[in-house]
Amino acid sequence: MSSGQPLVGRCAEYPLDPLRGLKAQYVGLSHVHLRQQLAPRVWYAGSLSRCDYSEVEDKGYHLVTLNGADLRPDLSDMNVDFRMSPTRRMVELHAVYEDGELRLPDNLDPLTLRDSRVKVVVTVPNGPDHLLSREQQENLRGKLLAANPAELEVKIEHDADLPVESGPIATAHSAEEKLRAYWAMKGTTPIDRLERLLAKLAEVEKAVLSSQES
Repeated sequence: MSSGQPLVGRCAEYPLDPLRGLKAQYVGLSHVHLRQQLAPRVWYAGSLSRCDYSEVEDKGYHLVTLNGADLRPDLSDMNVDFRMSPTRRMVELHAVYEDGELRLPDNLDPLTLRDSRVKVVVTVPNGPDHLLSREQQENLRGKLLAANPAELEVKIEHDADLPVESGPIATAHSAEEKLRAYWAMKGTTPIDRLERLLAKLAEVEKAVLSSQES
């Protein structure tokens, strides 16, 4: 089944006791991603690959060998061998941006990022004065890409506990003032491009005003 299909009402759920009473040498259950043994003959083999950053356990499958057709109390009638699958690690890092400095975890080992799917969640205070510039974000990406991850995602989150500060963008009145305040905050757009955009903006505003007057 694909991840977009609903599972409610489509999964069979059973209490554990009826499964214990089955005359089965091995009971394999599905859907739960974490490998675990529920009873001497009842297993979740888990998923073959990782689907979430919380799944840090080994992934794989069970190779079950039956040594006879009769159930033996000591479980010698079967062997369950766990075989690992070559799935990539999923690593989630949490960084903090404060006082103009970006801080990654002190215990970060770059070797854990190699060939892994990496997501970095950066927490910054609210307000335009605390935003990460594009240059800072690219520096962060460059530092992490040097560890050769298979995939890299950077997510910026604002601290919900801090009040939102009013800044130049919020207090600007005209569209040109807002654009200039935004560009001043980012500090990365070339001057010639700014002037071209402002000229285009003036043409659009003039056209809109003309249409309203007519």
